[in-house]
Amino acid sequence: MKRKTLISYLIGEVLPPFLLGLLAFTFILLIGRLLKLIELVISRGVPALQVGKLLALIMPTFLEMTVPMAFLLAILLGLGRMAGDQELLAMKASGVSPLQILLPIAGLSVIISMLTLAVTLYARPTANAALKKELFNIAKSRVGTAIKEKVFNDDFPKILIYVEEVIPPGNTAQGILIIDTRDRLREDVILGKVARITADEETNSLALRLFDGTIYEREKNRPGFSQTRFNIYDFKLDLEELVAPMRQKEAGPKELPLAQLIQTIEDKTRRGGTAIPERMELHHRIAFGFVPLVFGVLGVALALLPRASRASRSWGLMLCLFWLLAYYVLLSLGKALGDKGYLHPISALWLPNLSLSLIAMIFFRKAMRESPLALPVFASRVGDAALRLARQLTHRPRS
Repeated sequence: MKRKTLISYLIGEVLPPFLLGLLAFTFILLIGRLLKLIELVISRGVPALQVGKLLALIMPTFLEMTVPMAFLLAILLGLGRMAGDQELLAMKASGVSPLQILLPIAGLSVIISMLTLAVTLYARPTANAALKKELFNIAKSRVGTAIKEKVFNDDFPKILIYVEEVIPPGNTAQGILIIDTRDRLREDVILGKVARITADEETNSLALRLFDGTIYEREKNRPGFSQTRFNIYDFKLDLEELVAPMRQKEAGPKELPLAQLIQTIEDKTRRGGTAIPERMELHHRIAFGFVPLVFGVLGVALALLPRASRASRSWGLMLCLFWLLAYYVLLSLGKALGDKGYLHPISALWLPNLSLSLIAMIFFRKAMRESPLALPVFASRVGDAALRLARQLTHRPRS
């Protein structure tokens, strides 16, 4: 009964800040995307239901990052509160060992790691592929939303479209300039004060009806140009020319399902290729799934260190940000070395996990012995261990 009470108490201290941190971190990362999605509703006329679908498809990409971040923060805040109130010290005095405190958190870490692994292996690539398809459908059905103001839109081959202002919901434009170079022998420059944009699903075309403008036509083998004024001029575009590049573009490694990603690696290897992007993506998915487990051990070790009991609660947030920064610096370094072939993809993507796991074990060993952390000695040992690890990794054969 005592053990069950301890487990439920520790998990009860970690879960509320985990959920709160997950909500906060996800919202912070989503702010930029939310502004763009709101703009689609207000100024482009995209239905709110369709925007909600886009938001749901974006979510797995953010959850992949925010779940480990929130879990580390939850452990540091939850156990940090217990350390600050001397509860951890009282547990140790009553015979509860650091290992008994670690095990419930480690069990919770395994569960969260499995959920994160499911997101990285299956949910995120599936959502990315669905997101690309949904954006394709929006571009086709509401192509007016893709025309940006005050820039040259070159989505259509050999056609440049400049619009001074797009009037909501996106089917009317003012101050339009079209440069048409589809004909090999001539070039047309079309100016119009107002244009009405309509899409014809039957002919799969986009029609721009321009009002009160001028056409400047120049033949490439003759000097000068001809000028024609018009009250109404219809300019048609084939939507297949817009969406064909999206159709022809192969899905990237981040959008491939797990089975197809493995098959692509095998096919490229069979043909004598290295398949580095695909291998990097595969090992990124696997390695990232175990980040909550690494953060779980690291968080418990940090909370159990003797100096943690004297730290304020805000110290937990500072520690969380520091170790998150350290992890992503190592991840960026590993990816850079892996992409260029200096490290095997396994070594490159597991570098942050192995490094922080080593640090977590050193911290936990200190906590077991109840010895304070000597920063200069610790930094020296970590530096030596990191140097040995780097030498071992760089001597691995490239793939």
